[in-house]
Amino acid sequence: MFKYYWRVSLGQEMKGHVPTPPELADEMVAELFAEHPPADGDRILFPGTGKGRFVAAVERYCAENDYPFPEGAAVDLDPGLLAEAREQNGDTAVEFREEDFLAADCDYGQFDYVVGNPPYVPIEGLSEEEKTRYKHEFRTAEQRFDLYMLFFERSLDLLADGGRLVFITPEKFEYTHTTEELRRLMTQYHVERIEHVPEDSFAGHVTYPTITTIHDRDGEETRVVRRDGTVDTVELPRDGSSWASTVRAGDTDAYDYDTGVTLGDVTKRISCGLATGRDSLYVQSEEEVPEQLVEEGWTYHTTSGKQLSVNDGPDSGDVIICPYDGHGNLVAEDELGAFGDWAELHREELESRSCVEKGKVWYSWHENPPMADIYGVEKILAKDVCDPPEFYAERDGNVIPRHSVYYIIPENPDDLDALLEYLNSPKARAWLEANAQKAHNDYYRMQSKLLKKLPVPEEIGETKQTTLV
Repeated sequence: MFKYYWRVSLGQEMKGHVPTPPELADEMVAELFAEHPPADGDRILFPGTGKGRFVAAVERYCAENDYPFPEGAAVDLDPGLLAEAREQNGDTAVEFREEDFLAADCDYGQFDYVVGNPPYVPIEGLSEEEKTRYKHEFRTAEQRFDLYMLFFERSLDLLADGGRLVFITPEKFEYTHTTEELRRLMTQYHVERIEHVPEDSFAGHVTYPTITTIHDRDGEETRVVRRDGTVDTVELPRDGSSWASTVRAGDTDAYDYDTGVTLGDVTKRISCGLATGRDSLYVQSEEEVPEQLVEEGWTYHTTSGKQLSVNDGPDSGDVIICPYDGHGNLVAEDELGAFGDWAELHREELESRSCVEKGKVWYSWHENPPMADIYGVEKILAKDVCDPPEFYAERDGNVIPRHSVYYIIPENPDDLDALLEYLNSPKARAWLEANAQKAHNDYYRMQSKLLKKLPVPEEIGETKQTTLV
């Protein structure tokens, strides 16, 4: 069990708690109470309250407008942050509770208002026990879910009839496969408003934040406020499909975008994965590969483009049998050990490959792998032919991508999360779709030269990296 929720706000790995700026908290509270001011007997919930910025914003709003402060609860697992929140906001009618907001046995009752900035914790930050528990208890805990999705689900479940919720979160819930069930859940309520706030709203960090307002009542129209200043009223798909085209319609800035900085400028390497010339031999499942090859270190985790998409990430369950050392040099034939014994069993098939006919050593791959560049290094992976373009983090550094995968290695490893967030944003997706070559069935073809030209925010490469609490 997490002792403290990671304060990883809006897709960035951040050091310590990065509170919501007061002006942004004030804006969200004004939206929370817009046309629905608090009255005597109303209750309010602050999940993941941190230092209590939203409690303070509600107190300011009620004092300035002569409204009663709703009773309610502010919840957080971090006793230090909670103590500070209590000290700064102790005169309110809010109960400060040190507990796990996602625990099944917490009794909160129903609330007329919910407001906050839920903690962002990628699935990699959860223990196996937590993943299992959350997947059992939450319908939105699918695939490679993020913790803020569960905060949405739990908070919506606690909304009273006619209640309102306002959260600031990463915008990617609007379009990723992982958040399909969350979108389906949201549209069971009235998604009143989606506002894409400026990318620099959290000073010093590249983020793509969105303020979402949900009302527990019937309604189909959603007001969309975009970063370019355009405003539309739309009807969101209710079947869980992506909202990107609906929310982004008319946002020409997403297509005509130039910052003077490209992905090629902020990366060490953007390349296609490795080709063995005979994956049917060199690639095997972890359960079936000969044990001696594993024990002697001849195998590495691997993924193909199809597996990347199907598994929603690089964990494929397959390994690649590799005759190269850590510098990408082919191991001499008299030093092959268990690999040599295995390769001899398949020598005839290995020698029949075109690369061997052109002069490659009989047990080598089609091309020499840049092992020093790609192994032991965090990277971003993408399927080579796709619709839509999607990018995945490979955080352990132990996966060797194959030829149907493109891999991206940031110049500064601290930029990986910011890059990943941006690459999966509607803005980057729109640019790629507008500039990529089309493959069969109108799929988009990712290529190194295309990816290197992709404009990226100027702040990437200059972000201040912080660690976790």
